[in-house]
Amino acid sequence: MSESSDDEVTACGDRSEVETLIMEATFRALKDHGYAELTVAHIADEFEKSKSLLYYHYDSKDDLIAGFLRFAGDHFLAMLDEAERDTTGPLDRLRAYVDIYLAAEVDEEMADAQRLMIDLRAQAVSEPRFREEFTRIDAHIRERLASAVADGLADGTIDEDVDPDAAGAWLLSTLTGTMLQRHTADSDVVTPVRAMLHGRIDEFTAGSDA
Repeated sequence: MSESSDDEVTACGDRSEVETLIMEATFRALKDHGYAELTVAHIADEFEKSKSLLYYHYDSKDDLIAGFLRFAGDHFLAMLDEAERDTTGPLDRLRAYVDIYLAAEVDEEMADAQRLMIDLRAQAVSEPRFREEFTRIDAHIRERLASAVADGLADGTIDEDVDPDAAGAWLLSTLTGTMLQRHTADSDVVTPVRAMLHGRIDEFTAGSDA
C-alpha cells in the first residue's frame, strides 16, 4: 500500500468502513446494470469516496463481485443470527429460517438483493471464485438448518428418525429453488411451498404420526 493510499484510508475511516462503502456501491451498480453489463467504472461512479481507493483494493470486476458475495453472504448470516434470538426452540428456529427466505412480502431492497444473488449464482457455473463463495454461504446455512434439527433431537422435540444433514440439505434446496422461481416466473409458488414446509416441520415433532 502506498503512503498516499494509507492516508486516504485514514481519511475515509478504517478499512472495514471503506470496504463497506465499496460493497454498497457495487450493489447499486449491479442493480442498475446487471452482471453482464457491469464495469468497474460503473461501480466507481457509485462510490462516494476517492476512486483510487476502489482500484487499490480490487483489481477487476470479478474481484469486486467475489468480495460483494462474501459481504452479502455475511450480511444474510447476520440476519439469521438476529432471527434466532427471537425463537423459542429448534422447531421455531426452522420456521424462522423458512419465513426469512419465503416471506409473504419482501421490500424492494430485499427483492433487488435476491434477484442479484440469482444472477450471480448463474455466473458461478463458470467462475470458480463465485462458486467458492456460494459454496461457503450454502454450507453455513445448511449447517444452521442441520444444527437446529440436531438440537431438536437432543432435547426430544424432533423425532429420532429425522436425519439432521439430510433435512438441512432438503430444506436449503427447497428454499433456494422457491426463491429462484419467485423471481423468474409469474406464478405464486411462495405461499404453497411455505405452507408445505411449515407443515413438514410440524411433522418432525417427536411423537408425530407422519
